[in-house]
Amino acid sequence: MRTPALLLLCLLVYLLPLQAQRTCATEDAIRNKIQQYPYLQQQHDAMEQRLIKAVSLKKQQAILLKGTAEPVVNIPVVVHVVLSNPALVTDAQIATQIQVLNEDYTGANADTSAVPAAWKAIIGNSAINFCLAQRTPDGDPSNGIVRVTTTHGPFDAGSNSAYEVKYSATGGSDAWDADRYLNIWVCNLGNGYLGVATPPDNTFPAAEQGVVVLYTAFGTTGSATGAFAGGRTATHEIGHYFGLRHIWGDDDGDGVARCTDDDGIDDTPKQAKRTYGCPGFPQTDICSSTAPGFMFMNYMDYTDDACMHLFTADQATRMRYVLDNVRTSLLTSDGCTPVNLKGNDAGVTTINSPLGQICSTGFTPAVMLKNRGSQTLTSVQITYRVDGGAPQTFNWTGSLPLLQQVRVQLPAGTAGTGSHIITAYTSLPNGVADEAPENDTAAASFRYFTPASLPLSEGFETATFPPANGWDLWNPDNGFTWELTRDAAKAGSQSIVMRNLGYNTNGAIDDLYTPVINAQGFDSVFLFFDVAAAVQTSLNAVNNPWDSLQVLVTTDCGQTLNSVYSKWGPNLVTHTTPISTEFIPTAAEWRRDSVNLTSFIPAGQFRVVFRNISNFENNIYLDNINIVTKATNTFLKEQGFTVTPNPFNTQVFVTFLEAPDDLDAIAIYNTQGQLVTRQQGTAINSSNRFTFDLVNEPNGVYFVKLIYRNRTKTVKIIKAR
Repeated sequence: MRTPALLLLCLLVYLLPLQAQRTCATEDAIRNKIQQYPYLQQQHDAMEQRLIKAVSLKKQQAILLKGTAEPVVNIPVVVHVVLSNPALVTDAQIATQIQVLNEDYTGANADTSAVPAAWKAIIGNSAINFCLAQRTPDGDPSNGIVRVTTTHGPFDAGSNSAYEVKYSATGGSDAWDADRYLNIWVCNLGNGYLGVATPPDNTFPAAEQGVVVLYTAFGTTGSATGAFAGGRTATHEIGHYFGLRHIWGDDDGDGVARCTDDDGIDDTPKQAKRTYGCPGFPQTDICSSTAPGFMFMNYMDYTDDACMHLFTADQATRMRYVLDNVRTSLLTSDGCTPVNLKGNDAGVTTINSPLGQICSTGFTPAVMLKNRGSQTLTSVQITYRVDGGAPQTFNWTGSLPLLQQVRVQLPAGTAGTGSHIITAYTSLPNGVADEAPENDTAAASFRYFTPASLPLSEGFETATFPPANGWDLWNPDNGFTWELTRDAAKAGSQSIVMRNLGYNTNGAIDDLYTPVINAQGFDSVFLFFDVAAAVQTSLNAVNNPWDSLQVLVTTDCGQTLNSVYSKWGPNLVTHTTPISTEFIPTAAEWRRDSVNLTSFIPAGQFRVVFRNISNFENNIYLDNINIVTKATNTFLKEQGFTVTPNPFNTQVFVTFLEAPDDLDAIAIYNTQGQLVTRQQGTAINSSNRFTFDLVNEPNGVYFVKLIYRNRTKTVKIIKAR
């Protein structure tokens, strides 16, 4: 009778993250990033020295000012709950975490009573308070909580700061403006980690700034369990976010103490290694061998939540310096200020088109109209201007409830060659004056270039990238993308590269667009380019997600894309041995590839797109992109097909101007009427050609018969050696 209950208990234990000791991935993530990009080490070290000097100076100023307290500041927080069942982390649980943070960061936590007398005088108060955001970056009311249902497994914190949880495209949740909000992601972390944070420098991009916390170590109720259900993981990780290091200095001694590396804080004792569990006071080691010993109860050690009790005064000073001088924009954020809804308040939130590069001088603007007022929006005027020119106004009517949006198409316009700014704004919502005109307007840039003539040649030898006059990049995740490099080139001194080795994510897309190409009047068009590529996984691997290089063609300015080339793994690489360091091709490790673009001539104009799909393998290089034309044989133009050469020696080619839809087969007969060879009409290749090998046939006359569904054509040919 107990078996089902026992199985259920075992299942629950299996599903919950197993966590016996605290582990923080922050230093691991930083080291991994620096290993990929060594130049970051100097930047990271410079920030550390800056913080050490700044704390020393602030302490001296505090003495002169007789300990004047820091002003209390409020930091808006957005909590992204990213789980297969985000309801596991309740609003109440999130509220407990905010309460813990506010107590810990002001030294108001009740368990300061457990701080020994030796350290009570240095309990720090950073005067930092935290609030759940009361408004979104767009100014809408909010409770500061975003819930995302994901199918992603445990996120990897150690190698990439849990990169994927920070982007909706990879199963996570996009950050709110990191200059205005502290982003906290609550999720399932892999590798036994409790959390990870981004330091206050440029080691990680803006879209990844913030902290990530394991959902069973967040807050004090609900899914929070075990030794880490006191909310101190977030306290610890936010300490890193504000510039604190682990208290033992991350020397990784673990019993082989050096006592030279430390956390850069004067009032935290030297410490040999991290502390686990919940030890009694005092604790001594080789670095702090006499009482009171080392400060195992500091939030920046690894003890259990119940035994973490304080930041020191110098730690508080360092965090406050980072807030006041590095993460300064948080101080002026209005994220903690509730939204004061007006009755009649409308605005254009975004301009959907025209954007980027347009393919003709004419365009039809489209904007997103939003009702920010408490009254249902039934009418509004929408006006747009291009480069400050004459306004065009559209009178919209409908029924738009509070905080809802609708796409609105505006009257068509025109623009000449060059770059332009389009501005759109609303007025007279529901026929009255807008009560908040400051949020009425949106602006966007777009460009138009005269279509390029053929031939088109680009060797990437200038300092401008993308090249001028119509080349474009599309980098949707604002991460790695195509870039100029002087590391390698097939010709000249430069090429372009996608650094997939450092792009530690799967499926990210980055596109390089050519200018719009005018192909009218040409018989055929071909693309040629040089490529070099490598991988870090064995080419014999099965079902491996390889980096891919695709060539796509659009005839409708990017609305649809036609694939004309796609290679990956063994078909793409020019360096066949797996390499785990950054691939830089030698002169012999380039390949010339080509694509027939003739089928796109009837469209008149088209753009070619080079697409990289990253799967964390290795670099892909491109050089010498050439789009050229070739004249068509006069007889091919007139007859629609040719049989060449005639006379022939070994091979005969049957070439069509356009692939015939009703061709059943092509057969070749000798003068006795015997069938020599035959191919089905479906065997036509991408060049609209059939190849027949008659090397073993005797000299003489042969007949090529083109067999259509309702007719036949016969051509006499002669074999002569």
